[in-house]
Order: sequence, then C-alpha cells, then structure tokens
Amino acid sequence: MAAVWLDVTRCTGCGACVEVCPAGALTLVDGKAYLDDALCRGCAACIPVCPADALRPVLEIKAIPVEPRAPVSIPHAVPPSPRTSVLATVIAVGAQLAVQATPLVLQALGRWVMHPRGSSLAQSFVSAAIGRQTRHRWRGQL
Repeated sequence: MAAVWLDVTRCTGCGACVEVCPAGALTLVDGKAYLDDALCRGCAACIPVCPADALRPVLEIKAIPVEPRAPVSIPHAVPPSPRTSVLATVIAVGAQLAVQATPLVLQALGRWVMHPRGSSLAQSFVSAAIGRQTRHRWRGQL
C-alpha cells in the first residue's frame, strides 16, 4: 500500500512530482497526476515539491480489538419523575429565551454606553415612557 495519497481535485498537472519520484509511481494522465500504489515505496519525496499541496502522507494505524465491558447497573436507580421532566423543559425554554434576548440586551447596552453625557439614562427612559411633559420637566421647564 502506498504511503502517499494523491488528491486529484487539487492537482494542477505541473509534473513536479513525476520528475522527483525515484520509483516511477507517479505519471501524468490526461493532465493530472496518477499514483500507482503498487510501485510507490513510500519515500515521500514527492510531497514537499507539490505546489498545489495535492500529495499528502498516509498514516497507517493498527486497530487493537478491545473487549466490551459489561454495562454498569445502579441497584436502586430512581426513574425520573414528571416534576424532573417539567424542570428540564423549563430550563431548556429559559436557555432558548436567553439566547433570543441576547441581541436585544446588547443593543440596549450599546445605547446606554453611547448615550449623550448631558442627560442620564434614567431621564431618557422616563421621558420615553411618560412622554413630552416629563422631558420638559427634566430640562427645567414646567
């Protein structure tokens, strides 16, 4: 098996790898490099010369079988109560609401930071909530 992998989609057909391969495992076919696995010795001389990064080393990993373990059972496991599932649902909905509310909170925080220095945040909220008369009172007008 070859120790080099050729990604034909990245290959530009420049032929740099063909010139460097000492085993003759690389050839150009229809304008793309072709790797013959039977001839490849795994020297990896072609990998650093490829300008398109189409050649990669192949890592061979040996799988070692492992005996399956017996499942661990808890002797007095209590099944989840309906109250627990309701609590889990409430937590999930709360988390989703927090995710949806985050942009609004950040927008309000940005307005608060960028608010003009002449008036306070409380004044702007009160004037927006109550109306024009309150805004005039804050400015000193009756």
